Amino acid sequence: MKNKKLSLLLVILAITVVGGIVFFTVRPQYQPLDPQKFAKPPEKPALVAEFNHGPSPINSVAFSPVDASLVASAGRDGIIKLWNRNNTNDPVVTLTHPVNYDYIHLDCSIDFSPDGELLASIGNGADLILWDVASEKKVNTIKGHFGSFSFSPDRNQLATSGKQSATFYKTEVKLWDIQNPKKITELATLPFNEGKSVNSRECTIDISPDGKLIAVGYANGTVNVWNLQTKQHVKTLKTTFADMEILKFSPDNRFLVCSGPEGYMRDGVRYKGRAAMSHIMWSLPEWQHHSEVQNGYIESFAFSPDGKMCARASTFQFLDGRGVEIWSTASGATITSLPTRARDVSFSPDGKMIATASEEGILRLWEFTPQQLEYTTTPADVIRIIYLLPKDKEPRLGTAKRLDTSIRKIQRFYADQMEHHGFGRKTFTVETDEKGRAKIHFVKEGQIIHYDKSNDIWLAVTDSESISWSEQIIYAGHNQTFLYNSDHSHYLDNIWFDKIKGAFHGKLVYPYFNGSNWKVTAYQLREAFGLHYVHPVYDPNALRRLFSRINNMMPWGKNIAKLSKCEAEWLDQSRFFNPNQPFFDKPPRIDLNVSPVDTIGSRRFQFEVADEDGMHQAQLFVSKRIKDRFMIMSKEFHEGCHILNGKKEAVVEFEIADIAVKEVRLQMIDMYGNIAWREFQIKDETPESPEKP
Repeated sequence: MKNKKLSLLLVILAITVVGGIVFFTVRPQYQPLDPQKFAKPPEKPALVAEFNHGPSPINSVAFSPVDASLVASAGRDGIIKLWNRNNTNDPVVTLTHPVNYDYIHLDCSIDFSPDGELLASIGNGADLILWDVASEKKVNTIKGHFGSFSFSPDRNQLATSGKQSATFYKTEVKLWDIQNPKKITELATLPFNEGKSVNSRECTIDISPDGKLIAVGYANGTVNVWNLQTKQHVKTLKTTFADMEILKFSPDNRFLVCSGPEGYMRDGVRYKGRAAMSHIMWSLPEWQHHSEVQNGYIESFAFSPDGKMCARASTFQFLDGRGVEIWSTASGATITSLPTRARDVSFSPDGKMIATASEEGILRLWEFTPQQLEYTTTPADVIRIIYLLPKDKEPRLGTAKRLDTSIRKIQRFYADQMEHHGFGRKTFTVETDEKGRAKIHFVKEGQIIHYDKSNDIWLAVTDSESISWSEQIIYAGHNQTFLYNSDHSHYLDNIWFDKIKGAFHGKLVYPYFNGSNWKVTAYQLREAFGLHYVHPVYDPNALRRLFSRINNMMPWGKNIAKLSKCEAEWLDQSRFFNPNQPFFDKPPRIDLNVSPVDTIGSRRFQFEVADEDGMHQAQLFVSKRIKDRFMIMSKEFHEGCHILNGKKEAVVEFEIADIAVKEVRLQMIDMYGNIAWREFQIKDETPESPEKP
């Protein structure tokens, strides 16, 4: 018996030895896994210099067109300082332009002549002064009350707009011969736009870079263009502006851009809106409407020297946008935004830097990265991944592969959902490396970086719950909304209209996991895509949290992100499902009429909607006060949608059988993937005043 057991053990041992020899002999040769590769997140332009102009807010800033190291700033108090980029301690020279303090809105504007030899300055209630940059002295003064000026490209002529005296009624546009700046002569007076109410207002002007045209923008929103040599009228352009604050030709002579406060009508009278349109741009020489970009208030506008980029600046604090934004002139896509607010911006002559003028009297210089300069013609609209870790931890082996696998599952899930609803296998795009794998941007705790999240959706994941998200991600300019240029918020009968709002395309998504539970992330991406999303509420009961997590991991857990027909239809036009769309965005209109409650307790909500970009879909959400556990809280519900098939005007109607509904929100997406919405509160009584204070 013992011999049999021993024989059996020897046979098993022999089989094991032979099997091991065969395995190690014929097995595939070991191929080491590719090392995990992580990318560094792209950064915003670097702050390279700061200049303390003084206590007065800086109204105007300008780079010398021939010397990138020389930049000038002008304060509201009329103090002008010239700085050397390499010396932030003391200005090269300080000049003083007299300012009339009787004016409420003090202002001082400056600009260099094209050859960099002269600096011109104007101030409210004061004259135009020409300064010699080399000698740092005043050369000449043109008496008057000027609001705008422009040099001809050969520097021989100067155009001005304004009154010849503070008491003189009529605004005039004049051309001056400044070949000899010490002996200035008047060349011509251009015919001003007709209308008494307009003639009493100032206007803005600019001369084209080729010296052939001069454009004048009037307070009624009209732009007239003349031939500078013959003084013959060339073109009239109409806008809906109630004023004209910005008018510029692009340096490559391809575009003319203008901006001003939007006008709205009430009782037959046009008023200024509270927000200004970002810009309207026409292409030359055809004078075709090239673009209209909406994203908040704008105080100044500048082109880069090659005309490929343009920048806008704002100081407003409430839903105004991102302070300073840089766009692609061709597509309207946001290239980057700066973590600062400014009254004015100026590009350096080589286009590699931008100067910003702040309310607190600080002049800042920012340097673009090579990627940002290349991005002038490369829109993105992709999902990007940031991987965050505590400073005492290293990435786990296989993290990059795990995240790549998860994001691919999410892509397939959305493709399956889109196909299920009849829209084909459309899905979002993921940023990839040279091997086609999801690119993972790695950041360790404590590495505070101004990430450039201007256009894309950034998915932030971590292996540690101890990460302080707020310390790792700079929020400036991210997940923000802005006010479209629309009518004031106001009452109409028993409805309170809020302003129309829009969302920037850049988003930041925080998954509540380490990237392995793709179903949860698929749901969290809904909000970034503009779909209905319910923010999770922390449950203090640990057992319920455990069961909820287990339930999400089950096969049926993917239902949390399941798309409805309306939502799939919405994503069919999303720019993240249709990359490289133009970013142009004309202002939408959303108005509401509510019927009385009928006999069965329901009401009809009739929305009048319009968008010159063409509307794709409109969705209605209602907010109800419900009892949740032991609290009374508001919760939003989706009430349905209407497909609009590119219509520019439409009426959409919803019937709601709950008279307790007092708040509704209509959300639209246009044919370019831009999202806008407007909120309404239904009041039981009509207020005495027609407009809410």
